[in-house]
Amino acid sequence: MASDFPTTTPDDGAVADGPGPPADPSDGDWVEVYRRSLYAFAAPAGVWRGFALDGDAPELAGLAGTVCLITAWNPDSREMPLEWNLEANRRLAEALDAAGVAYTSAWGGSLPGVEPAWREDGFALHGLDRGTALEWGRCARQRALVWLEPGLAGLLFCADGSLVRCGVREMAVEPG
Repeated sequence: MASDFPTTTPDDGAVADGPGPPADPSDGDWVEVYRRSLYAFAAPAGVWRGFALDGDAPELAGLAGTVCLITAWNPDSREMPLEWNLEANRRLAEALDAAGVAYTSAWGGSLPGVEPAWREDGFALHGLDRGTALEWGRCARQRALVWLEPGLAGLLFCADGSLVRCGVREMAVEPG
């Protein structure tokens, strides 16, 4: 169950070195930040799907059900040290396993040519409803989740449950 996922962060104000999405929640337009990113996930058959949310297609073609991209990196959009993020994702994977959630590997990062380059590893949760996906996102203290379903692609904001529809641009990605 998502509520079993630990959500603590260090109190020492540690901030990771290196690039990433804006760490301050007041920085910029978050919809645009997410639209200017590249996402990838392993489909259940093992084929990697890559896409950006800045395209014209209303959906990621060929989905049989819902896919929700989530990470435990940088909770509350606060950039954390690499070691902390890796441990947070390990704990999230353990919680997903304990809850019996079907998932595969995923990541989000900067689009090719965008500097500074960044990447956050995560998970593609398969077959969840929006409410359950939001519960996981809130427990992992994420600002938003990438939400895909047949006929729709968008950003699911964890604070209020709002969905911002986005167009999809499929992109080739390397596995992992």
